[in-house]
Amino acid sequence: MITIRRFALALLTAGSVLASCPAEADSMRTLHGEALYRERMALPPGAVLSVWIEDTGATHGAPLVMAEQREEIHRGVPIPYTLTYPALPPGGHYVLNAEITVEGRRLFATPDGGTPLAHPQLLLRHVAGTAIRAPYGAWRIQSVGSLHFDNTAEAPGLTLQHDGTVYGTDGCNRLMGHFTLSGQTLHFLPLAMTRKACSPPLMAQEQPIGVFLPSVNSWSRDSDSHLVLHGSGSVGTMVLVPQDAQ
Repeated sequence: MITIRRFALALLTAGSVLASCPAEADSMRTLHGEALYRERMALPPGAVLSVWIEDTGATHGAPLVMAEQREEIHRGVPIPYTLTYPALPPGGHYVLNAEITVEGRRLFATPDGGTPLAHPQLLLRHVAGTAIRAPYGAWRIQSVGSLHFDNTAEAPGLTLQHDGTVYGTDGCNRLMGHFTLSGQTLHFLPLAMTRKACSPPLMAQEQPIGVFLPSVNSWSRDSDSHLVLHGSGSVGTMVLVPQDAQ
């Protein structure tokens, strides 16, 4: 569906360039609106809102896109948007459609049939079968920022349990404690750690993990279903793979 939509928009844009004239600049319109959903869940980092105007008139066959805006989401609902579009030819049946996607997967979308242009406040519905799997389980820490850890017997790892407890190792010392989870928001409470001395390479590995975990504020899954923990500020991400992964 997305591929067809963009192809139609490309044809329309090409046609408008061929037929352009100075008066067209004065025919542009601007629509301001908001998109929201009722579910109480935070969106993962990288979520994108797409809003487009479609002419669903039967003479076109497939719906023809007149304008589209795509923008990464950096706030909670309602999500504001601004859509600029050319003057619409008379006789068409124009509706607004929108969707929220994460890595190409649709999480929310407007109902079939779209919404009239006169109602730019868009209520999106959750798309069935798109729930993002929770971060529970046993994980091996693959990397923190640009630092990569080999899959050895001393590899660091974390286990997140459904009761909110977490335990694991930074490769040198063991750690244990609790975390809070709400949608895509995740925070580790202050963790207890053992204090044994290890070899210099393992001690060097321990430091960046200990600095990163208190900064975690959200989680997501990448295209390989690895768990990605996102830190606040410029600390980067921690990537974890299933404990039994090679």
